[in-house]
Amino acid sequence: MSNNSLTQHRPTLEEILRDYPWSSLEKHLDDLKERVDKSIAKTNELRARYREELLSQNPDIRKGIKRPSQESLENSEKLLMTGTVAASDGTISQVPLLGGSKIQVGVIIVFNKGQVVDFVTKIFEAEITKDSGKAIDYFQNLRGTRKISNLLARAIMLFGERKLLLEQNADWRMLHGEIMPHELRTGAGNPAKNLGLAFQIVEGYINSEQFIAVSEASDDIDILNAAILLEPGEYFVVKTLTDVLNLFLNGDPDTGQSQANFINKDKQRFRSFIQAVGEKVSIVLAKASNKPFLLECHSNRIEEAVALFMADSLWTKGFPSDGSTFTIRGFPYHIDLADQIARTLLKGSDFQSFVESRLFEVGIESGIFEIDPRKTRS
Repeated sequence: MSNNSLTQHRPTLEEILRDYPWSSLEKHLDDLKERVDKSIAKTNELRARYREELLSQNPDIRKGIKRPSQESLENSEKLLMTGTVAASDGTISQVPLLGGSKIQVGVIIVFNKGQVVDFVTKIFEAEITKDSGKAIDYFQNLRGTRKISNLLARAIMLFGERKLLLEQNADWRMLHGEIMPHELRTGAGNPAKNLGLAFQIVEGYINSEQFIAVSEASDDIDILNAAILLEPGEYFVVKTLTDVLNLFLNGDPDTGQSQANFINKDKQRFRSFIQAVGEKVSIVLAKASNKPFLLECHSNRIEEAVALFMADSLWTKGFPSDGSTFTIRGFPYHIDLADQIARTLLKGSDFQSFVESRLFEVGIESGIFEIDPRKTRS
């Protein structure tokens, strides 16, 4: 699709306010239901019309839309009954203090042993600060530490989710999010030393072949177009990891995406990594129900991966594996369960409250000095 076809008029503030003027609350509520219902009906009509239009104008697209075979779906159901499928998800709690950041990362790994589902919990706790020996150096380091702590903390969680899951004995593994998310692609602020660890994790999954990484959202216009074409139970191979990582590395002037902020040596390392593994991972758009999701899987295991995605999203919840419109989410049970356990056992607010209570236990001056003053408002 050309960039010209994507060019659209950007309305001005004056135009928007002219077409949608301010109104009183009473008038706004009078026909709110009718207006919302009209918008929903229009969206549904456009989705159906554009699906047929795109398919009729591009017959090759229809050939690319597939469904897992009945045999693949039955094999996935059998795997969920007799094999081991593992999934991970994590939570992070970061307490910003004037002296640095106290972080707690929790990772939950859910796995089934036949029909029995179990889980393990892993906790990481750290303090992102450093005693440099001199006051002036300490406060200079502190400024940089507070700046990168958010990126570093998320990188620790994402790396932990992937590494701990890879170490878990399983026939298939499911990740929540991309196999190599942004925080790991950037090297968490130190690409010279951290990119190697990220490369190793991705290579580990590729060597295992039997993995799925499931993402819940995309703002890619081509992917959104493809999502219109799919019915529940269908999938479409969108691109490969090569495309994703090249876009990250080189940027795209047309969309305004900047290129990776790497020195030449790290850029070359990243390019070599893309050449080695990029085509081995496929990006697949799939619908178990009405909501599309992006899957990353081994290029030699696409049908198996999609079949397992369908079975875990539907069959485990009592729906047929070949697609259903009767479930709202259509998302893998194992990943959802890991997320629910993580949010229940490892609430970020609990850790934050504990740290703050200890600050005040040490002394009122310490507590008031360290805690964000906005939290002391009455």
